[in-house]
Amino acid sequence: MAQFIHLENVPHAFTLNQLRLSRQEKEPPSFWMKLQRKFRMRPPDDDEPQDWWVASTVIPLVAATTGPLANVMSIIALVSTWRNRLLSTTVTAGPQVGQIGINDPQWCISLNAASLACGIAGNIFLLFNFTQRIRYIIALPASIILWSLATGILIGITSAMYVYTPPIAPNEVFSQGFWSAVIAAVLYLLLCVILLINMLGYFLGHYPQHFALTDDQRTLILQTTLFEAWLAVGGAIFTRAMGISFADAVYFSDVTILTLGFGDVTAQDRVSKGLIFPYAVVGIIMLGLVVASVSRFARELTYDNVVKVRLERKRARTFERSLTITNSSKDIEDRLPGLSPIKRPLYGRPSTLGRRYRAKFEKAPLRFTISSFVPGNRSKTMIMKEEKDRFNAMRAIQRETMQFKRWTSLAISFLAFIIVWCGGAAVFWQLESVDYFDALYFGFVTLLSIGYGDVTPKTNLGRPFFVVWSLIAVPTMAILISKMSDTVTANFNSAAKVVADWTVLPKTGKYRQIFLRHPLIYNFLQRREEERRIKQGFQVGPDMGTDLDGETSSSPSATIERFALRPFPTDRQLARQLGFVIRNVSRDVAARKTKRYSYEEWVEFTRLIRFTDPNRRGSEILELDESEYGLIEWDWIGENSPMLAEQTEPEWVLNRLCESLLRYLASAKTYYGANGQTEDDEEEEAVLEKQRDLGILDEDMDPPASKGVAMDKVNEPFVSGAVDAKISFSPAPRVPTPVRRIAISRSRY
Repeated sequence: MAQFIHLENVPHAFTLNQLRLSRQEKEPPSFWMKLQRKFRMRPPDDDEPQDWWVASTVIPLVAATTGPLANVMSIIALVSTWRNRLLSTTVTAGPQVGQIGINDPQWCISLNAASLACGIAGNIFLLFNFTQRIRYIIALPASIILWSLATGILIGITSAMYVYTPPIAPNEVFSQGFWSAVIAAVLYLLLCVILLINMLGYFLGHYPQHFALTDDQRTLILQTTLFEAWLAVGGAIFTRAMGISFADAVYFSDVTILTLGFGDVTAQDRVSKGLIFPYAVVGIIMLGLVVASVSRFARELTYDNVVKVRLERKRARTFERSLTITNSSKDIEDRLPGLSPIKRPLYGRPSTLGRRYRAKFEKAPLRFTISSFVPGNRSKTMIMKEEKDRFNAMRAIQRETMQFKRWTSLAISFLAFIIVWCGGAAVFWQLESVDYFDALYFGFVTLLSIGYGDVTPKTNLGRPFFVVWSLIAVPTMAILISKMSDTVTANFNSAAKVVADWTVLPKTGKYRQIFLRHPLIYNFLQRREEERRIKQGFQVGPDMGTDLDGETSSSPSATIERFALRPFPTDRQLARQLGFVIRNVSRDVAARKTKRYSYEEWVEFTRLIRFTDPNRRGSEILELDESEYGLIEWDWIGENSPMLAEQTEPEWVLNRLCESLLRYLASAKTYYGANGQTEDDEEEEAVLEKQRDLGILDEDMDPPASKGVAMDKVNEPFVSGAVDAKISFSPAPRVPTPVRRIAISRSRY
């Protein structure tokens, strides 16, 4: 029974709208309300993390590269007749030279032109969407609607031709134009489906309303559009010059640009042969640019969405293992003072960083390098060993990840090659009336651009399909060869060098190094060397000066213990050294080659970066803005590790060194202004010190003091009041990381 509410009984504050809202709250939510709650459309300027990277990045590029190809197939369908009459009944549906076109109905031509117009308009809206000329929420639905109309029109007219005006067998067949219309309809339908997936990801809030494309990816879209337009231009040119149909002219242009050279369609006169010169050169250059851009896009896509995720996962697991000692410094102090923390067994899931890495690091957790833990009882040597452990752990993760990247890219490229090869062979097996082995042979010869010409596509459906398939297959093969050069070829070269070192071109002392690993053989060679030196009248023993190879023995190798014993240089000495190191690192950056510094080199860089830390001399820890002061502190296996940076190591180091130089200059200027000293006094002192080094000035001569400022204070311009920052926290006193001055290697890889 319906319930009636008398308005006079309702309070004045309780309005009719409030009553309606109260009723809606009591009712269960409808289907559309539930569906609306799942939609979370993000604005264009949203910088939140994005997922569904296939829908947000791969799908737009596939649509942008496939759209012009669908337009080319639609043009073939428009300018070609859809039915052909065979001139010779001995070969059914044979080569195009033995066929003549039958005029199509006017309604078919008009609708075909309408579908082409819709397809081109949809492609234009998509390009405007990429260039952000039109909003995403307007351009993308427009592309989907227009391509859907093109698909529906092509499906309708092809079905009508097949039902109402089909070719009369055996003297009539469907032409390449008809099958090109079918292929165009399939491509348009595929474009609509994948763009709907992209729009669904936007509605669900996985990414904002714009295509997250880089400049290289936009360049790829432009290159593929121009390349497919060049195919259409070649079809128009060679149709007129060679007197063949537009479909055969596009097929001939495709075979020419891909350097296949089947020979089934050739130029017969000088005009046609002369036109091939510029057309082939421009087309091959454009093809090379497209292949290079596709390879670069695949490499970036694999690294950003597969390799970086794996690297971060490995780093996070290693970081968790490094914290298994304890999270409390009090727990360490309760243990035996003066000793290193007791190692605990690992709990949880073990790391998967490779066989060697697990054997070395899974037996015990990594030592944590926070120097505030028991600062008075930890030696410099222990701190440096812990630092090197974390450095080596991150290096192991980096090497394993790079190997994973190379072999994963190769596996993906090889899988794509197998799919394209075997799938194309299956289609040609059905279309060209050849056995499957011959179809595989034809596909392999085409993929390698050999083109014997003994097996070629001859049917009216085979040639349009070959144009589409070859534009996918040949770049896929080129990418596979590029990935093989990074993995298989590199390993083959390394193996060849090893074989050459042992056989054809052996290195000096190669066999001796193997013998020296065995104590008996080493002792025998040592005694033999001593006897030889005694006969020659030289001394023997530890200081004999030469090794078993007859070369002068070098000094003992540098160890962490020796690093810790080195005195820490003054700020002025570090500032001078900073300029030389910046010059050396700049050379590594200019070399544009992969270079990874050793731990000893990083010790030098770290000292030069952190000696200008405003918190180094202050009694209180200041909160420093990274955008103003630069990056000073980092952890080797932390989120801000230099090995996780998108820059190369020389570029990263150069940026940090320049930031350190700017901090030094700013702090020195503040110090001089506070003490009344000028920069000229500092320059004068530098000249006097140089004269003393050259022996021009006596060592015992006192340097002139400027305005009552002692010169020993000039070496320490960093004071706690030099930086005006906000105090955020005051942890336990920090132990300065002991370092050693080393020579920076100038060698480039």
